[in-house]
Amino acid sequence: MAETTSFDLHATVEVAATAEAVYRVASDITRMGEWSPECVGGEWTSGEPGAVGARFEGHNRFRDQTWTTECEVVAAEPRRRFAWAVLSYSPTSDNSVWSFEIEPTSGGCALTQRYRMKSPPTRLLAIRDSLPPEKAATFIEFRRGRLQEAMQQTVERIKAAAER
Repeated sequence: MAETTSFDLHATVEVAATAEAVYRVASDITRMGEWSPECVGGEWTSGEPGAVGARFEGHNRFRDQTWTTECEVVAAEPRRRFAWAVLSYSPTSDNSVWSFEIEPTSGGCALTQRYRMKSPPTRLLAIRDSLPPEKAATFIEFRRGRLQEAMQQTVERIKAAAER
């Protein structure tokens, strides 16, 4: 069976807070280390923080590996959507896109974190290719599952922060 290497993952949670409050928390990349089990923080490097075209570095950790990615905000719609493209390790600027999407509900809003990846970034392929064949064959699926779990934890933690 052929390995599927594209991702279209999402995690959603209901939040008892306004869309404005949720957007404010979710779009603050400097606090991402508080929400994400993998991203340990971020810092703005150019442009107006939070605006389309602004760039930031995201610092990440999984087990004993650490890495930094350069990212660019591609959508900044207060109360609706905040998205960024990962520029590092990707063949094109739209290859790897993360977003937070907010939809009003009767009790507040629904927060969805989404990750779309067209093809694995070079960094992910290098890790896979360094593994023994029996582990390499399932590495992309392992990564997909790990990201799905991490995204659910992230939206749950943003929910807790926004409801405070």
